[in-house]
Amino acid sequence: MYWRPHKTHSRKDMIELIKLFKLPIEDVEDMNKKQVTNALVAVLETIKTIVPDDYYYGIHSVNELKEHLIKPNQKKQLSIKDKNEVIRVSKLVIQFAKAGFNVNLSFFNTMDDVYSEARRVSQYGDIPSIRRMCQLLNKNPYTDERVYPVMSLKTQNDLRVKKVTSQKYWRSLTIKNEKIVVRFD
Repeated sequence: MYWRPHKTHSRKDMIELIKLFKLPIEDVEDMNKKQVTNALVAVLETIKTIVPDDYYYGIHSVNELKEHLIKPNQKKQLSIKDKNEVIRVSKLVIQFAKAGFNVNLSFFNTMDDVYSEARRVSQYGDIPSIRRMCQLLNKNPYTDERVYPVMSLKTQNDLRVKKVTSQKYWRSLTIKNEKIVVRFD
């Protein structure tokens, strides 16, 4: 079967995959996109197994890696024009939330308009303003409807690591068996 990676996968993305899965391709940094693509296709046709990855992509086999490459790149689904439109909508929803969830003080006509637009753009959860929009919108006391961002596994893990590393202190209980002296003067 003849296959090619989708054109939305950049040279940098493919080099990242080659390094992550430890594929045997020499001097990959010196190749252009076409050469990297050809080398990647050739190697994936000859090898049987790869180093599984649970952290970034959740890929465990050569076939899963091929499927990932054939599909459009999850990070690059949007053109610049579309991404700006998505960010604009998220800013309007954020403004709605900051205005006390009052439709009259926002760009939207009804609460249904707010939530339909929020659901539409929530699929781009790798964009930080979308995550912020969902977080603020879920604090709406006037409805039980919740909108959650759809994020890639890599973004979820990066956010988890960021949260752990930014903690100021660790809560823990230490019990010591020592003699305690209390004096009243």
